[in-house]
Amino acid sequence: ALRDWPALRIQYAPHPMVGERYKVWPLLDFQSAIEDHEQGITHIVRGKDLMDSTRKQTLLYEHFGWAYPETLYWGRVKVHEFGGFSTSGMRASIEAGEYSGWDDARLPTLKALQRRGFRAQSLLDFWIDLGLTQKDISISMQTIESFNAKRIDALTERRSFVRDPVMLALDRSSAPGGPGSQITIPKHPGGTIEGFREWSVGKSVAVQSADAAAGSIRLKEYADIEASGESAAVGSWDRSDDRPVVHWLPASMGRDAVLHRPEGGRMVSESGLLEDFELEAGEIYQLERVGFAKLDELPEKGPASLLWLHG
Repeated sequence: ALRDWPALRIQYAPHPMVGERYKVWPLLDFQSAIEDHEQGITHIVRGKDLMDSTRKQTLLYEHFGWAYPETLYWGRVKVHEFGGFSTSGMRASIEAGEYSGWDDARLPTLKALQRRGFRAQSLLDFWIDLGLTQKDISISMQTIESFNAKRIDALTERRSFVRDPVMLALDRSSAPGGPGSQITIPKHPGGTIEGFREWSVGKSVAVQSADAAAGSIRLKEYADIEASGESAAVGSWDRSDDRPVVHWLPASMGRDAVLHRPEGGRMVSESGLLEDFELEAGEIYQLERVGFAKLDELPEKGPASLLWLHG
């Protein structure tokens, strides 16, 4: 098999693109070897399962008097969250309608990662850090996510997203003064992005239902409140104790949105209110105390669509 390996195949059936024009077709080991030489390839990085291809192609190069490229190998890299997968299996699932396409957020493809908002440089950072090894290894998707977070954190504006919101009528009568109805919040807490988000605080605010149930909470960067039923009384504008700090939105500043999160082979959707301040479709935002997400769709009517990136 090594000394007399098949290089070409005779095929009489019509080709879907060129018809019956050709009858002899190069096989992979022959085709890729010739193509590498024609393109002046000096180094090859391939899976260790292709070591036999190196041996076959070396014989071919020796026959033509060519110098074979320097070859490096790596083992199988498995991502925990995706388990075992194959291109042919994914193609069959796409054609069967189980996935919308190669960029479906549930798939482990480059198109899917790109659509979700992963930076190409973060993937390069990951592979450089991993290095070349012939050992089969298993990694968590969180490892790749951490590299992406390092790339985008300082460049990503913050927004508030309140899941499962409840509206609370705000009673300020017991705490005169305060910041008033207009507050400004940095676009980035570290100051790496210039500017502020401007909020108009009216008579009602939206908080997550689970937070409202706690009763004594602090609206982040605003006030300590006591929530009861559908109302909340301001107890103090300054932080007075160690009550939990929650993210929130003025009722007038929120628009309906759905956060879509891929989990295994399914998509989990969470409805809520998204801070409606200078939003742009296609942009990535860090949803405070939630995680990074891409604003996938921003229709004039109906809820905005957010696609989960990572924590």
